[in-house]
Amino acid sequence: MAAGRLLDTKTVNLNEVLGNGKIYRVPQFQRDYSWEQDNWEDLWNDIELASDNNSAHYMGSVVLQSSSGKEFLIIDGQQRFTTLSILTLAIINAIQQIAERGIDIEANQERVNILMRQYIGQKDPSSLRYSSKLFLNENNDGFYQNRLLNFKEPINTRKLSDSESLMWEAYVFFKNKISLKFKNSSGAELASFLNSIVGELMMFIQIAVEDELNAYTVFETLNSRGVELTSTDLLKNFLFSLVAKSETDLRQVKTQWKKIIDAIGLKEFPVFLRYFLVATRKQITKEYLFKEVKNFVKTGQDVFDLLDHLEFYAYNYIALGNADDETWNTDKETRSAISILKSFKVTQWKPLAMVAAEKLDAQQFKRLLHAIIAISYRYNVIAKMQTNEMEKTYSKASISLYKNQSSNITAVLNEIKVLYVNDEEFKSYFSIKQFNTTNSSDKKLARYTLYKLESQEEGGSLFDFETDSGSIEHILPESYPDTWNASFTEDEYERNVFMLGNLTLLEPSKNNKDAADLPFEEKKKVYSTSKYVLTKKIADPQWSPQNIKSRQAHLAKLATAIWKIQF
Repeated sequence: MAAGRLLDTKTVNLNEVLGNGKIYRVPQFQRDYSWEQDNWEDLWNDIELASDNNSAHYMGSVVLQSSSGKEFLIIDGQQRFTTLSILTLAIINAIQQIAERGIDIEANQERVNILMRQYIGQKDPSSLRYSSKLFLNENNDGFYQNRLLNFKEPINTRKLSDSESLMWEAYVFFKNKISLKFKNSSGAELASFLNSIVGELMMFIQIAVEDELNAYTVFETLNSRGVELTSTDLLKNFLFSLVAKSETDLRQVKTQWKKIIDAIGLKEFPVFLRYFLVATRKQITKEYLFKEVKNFVKTGQDVFDLLDHLEFYAYNYIALGNADDETWNTDKETRSAISILKSFKVTQWKPLAMVAAEKLDAQQFKRLLHAIIAISYRYNVIAKMQTNEMEKTYSKASISLYKNQSSNITAVLNEIKVLYVNDEEFKSYFSIKQFNTTNSSDKKLARYTLYKLESQEEGGSLFDFETDSGSIEHILPESYPDTWNASFTEDEYERNVFMLGNLTLLEPSKNNKDAADLPFEEKKKVYSTSKYVLTKKIADPQWSPQNIKSRQAHLAKLATAIWKIQF
């Protein structure tokens, strides 16, 4: 690859990849072999289909890293490369067995030697063992080189590691498939199948990059399955490489890395890492995560410092995403706040909360969560404003808190108050708010809103919206029965049925049986018996678009007092 080029992209088949004298290595600390029978079945079916149609089958992109053009690290594609190599070995072994049965011995043995050189590697003249073109990671390479490449069955399959067991099972799987497909075939037919079908028709988009930073950039811009896993592996490889000279340090780093990944999860880790950097260093997009880590992690000690911080904040991150986390077991108020924020489907606040959980005392932290709820409700739920400025603001406040530039709740609130929609704007947005209760997310938000309004209404009660059994009652019914045609045209019905002013709370028994689709005069009688003051006060002479508008304006005044921050 020419010096200075970011990418060298081309379409290649398996023969071009393995038949070119180049060496491929899975990075030492990359994840182990993990394909299972469903994956092997899919690959075999793809090969059968390609064979039947005599047409190429594309197996997606592979990302390789090389500075010399002679040896390549397999950054993305190790599962496919390893499985195809295992399949190749199974085919070659089938030819070997034909020779061992005394059939065309010389020709078949020559085929075995040619195919091993072409796809697997050269034979060492002293040990007479094959030196592979493919080298796997530290956990899998020994089994691959010593057992599979030499067609040696494991001494005790029960003693194999999970990944070694999968590799052996893959080999047996393909041997069985080949045995069935080529029951009475010659070595020449098997060789042709490997060379002309597997080798020629299995195609890849090969992307070669010069360094791991460019590889990471490729992952974050490729729209392919498994990208998150691979980019996490790439970061892991980089961190491990900085401590690899010391077995003790490497063992400690591996243990801590596993603890973090087990807590967060592989797929979620890039999100968590970005939130950590946003919370402690600067706002950053996922495409530049790896570059940013490389900017400040230079030594083994830097690796330990980073992992210590990640482990610490991992538990905050997990707890902030789960109201039932044991962290909140004795704190009903915080648990409720976390649940409410989750229902808002807003996440930009999490970096700030991750740091605040460490830096602020319990009461200040609760006050911050309630402020974030008020901001999120006004900004996201009601006003539906663009979220691109939210993360910048929360990141700035978080970094100040992290660096002890702001050390109390007042300072933090002053940093984020720019996101607070003022009362007049909020009332304006609220007065036209609709909740489409046929949508589960909207329905939950409508329940939350109505219960909070019930608690603010004069004489109202503070019910728990998550545990109380009240249901949402549409005063103008959702079904638009004929009895309501005189009060609402079809167009007026469409514009008003989901207006917040048309929604209230009602006991399920009354909603399902007594109110239902009754005329408004009859509904009012049912409402007067409700335990909810918000519903009891619906006593208008009639129900029309103007009544809905007036009630919603009244609710907007209540809402302004509920979702409010005292800066």
